[in-house]
Amino acid sequence: MKNFVVCFAAFFILCSNVHSQYGSIELNTGGFSFIPLFTSNKPHFILRAGTNDKKRFSLNLINLIMMDEFHPANYSLITRYTLIDKNFKLKVGLQVPGYRLFENEDYKSRSVQEIRASVSLNPKTEFLFLYLHGEGKNFQMNNNFYSIYLRKKIHKLVADSQLYILFTNLEPDASYGIAQKITYRLREKIRVNFFINKSLTDEVFNRTLGLQFDF
Repeated sequence: MKNFVVCFAAFFILCSNVHSQYGSIELNTGGFSFIPLFTSNKPHFILRAGTNDKKRFSLNLINLIMMDEFHPANYSLITRYTLIDKNFKLKVGLQVPGYRLFENEDYKSRSVQEIRASVSLNPKTEFLFLYLHGEGKNFQMNNNFYSIYLRKKIHKLVADSQLYILFTNLEPDASYGIAQKITYRLREKIRVNFFINKSLTDEVFNRTLGLQFDF
């Protein structure tokens, strides 16, 4: 319980200090990762906050806390800068830095750079691209992750269909797969998130369900 209070306090202070334009807490049957293969299957609280992403420069926080004993699991503080803001959008980002804390207290710190691009096909359809390059700070890791998305908005529902491939020095061969995220807005500040991921190179199969409260 103490770990949860400390993390939530830090989350609140950060939001206040950077004049956060968005924030939310999600109760999820699993975790969250930009790389679907790394999505946890254990229940988590997912805290998100950030400045207005309509500005050139934005700051974004994602903090995962395991529901079991409120164990802090993953932390990312991401700075992003918009290079192009037209129908075609281009952003670059940097984690400063991020970390993962395992249940055995094994602490792993990482540095991650990202490139995000999107183009609007029509008011309800977007095509998106994400590239992540991650390096371990206190352990050997070198990841290159590529993903393309098709995002479709239908009334209160948003569906992201994703194809991805991961090259990492931790595995001899590349890993690739497909993922689908569906978000349904129940009320103005309440959303239901469903996520499913299937690796096409091994038996990894992730499914998560979350209830997200915006504030």
